[in-house]
Amino acid sequence: MWLWLAAGVLFADAPVVAPATVSGLYATTLPAPVGDVSSWSIVTGEFETSGERGSYVFYVNPTRGALYQLMRYRVELRQAESPEERQRGTAERVAFIPRPGVREPMLCWERLAGAEPVWRAVAAGTAAYTLEMQVLMRVLAVHRAARPLP
Repeated sequence: MWLWLAAGVLFADAPVVAPATVSGLYATTLPAPVGDVSSWSIVTGEFETSGERGSYVFYVNPTRGALYQLMRYRVELRQAESPEERQRGTAERVAFIPRPGVREPMLCWERLAGAEPVWRAVAAGTAAYTLEMQVLMRVLAVHRAARPLP
């Protein structure tokens, strides 16, 4: 299943906002492999559906104009059906495309609770990774629906 590919081809056509407006819900640091994104444009949003609610921060690398290369999101699954969904929680998740154009899984992390952000990698091919890609696809679909093409 190549769900990660769908996220990589989503085009960033929404207005961008200044990094200073990113909600306090998100960690001030990112996993080390992401690197410096301080010059990247961001798109933020919140949503609520019958089954979930959450927020997201998508980053657009200026050298990759129309691609959300870094996606941060927090989602509460209110109608969890599987044991994995019930255990998932609402921690911040980060999905990152390290090498756009290369056919490989996105990198994914979950923020562990604590005074200092600690990022735990979610390994590709695991049930937890598959669940995160499904959640991310729903977040991207909600974002896309809220910002139709001109």
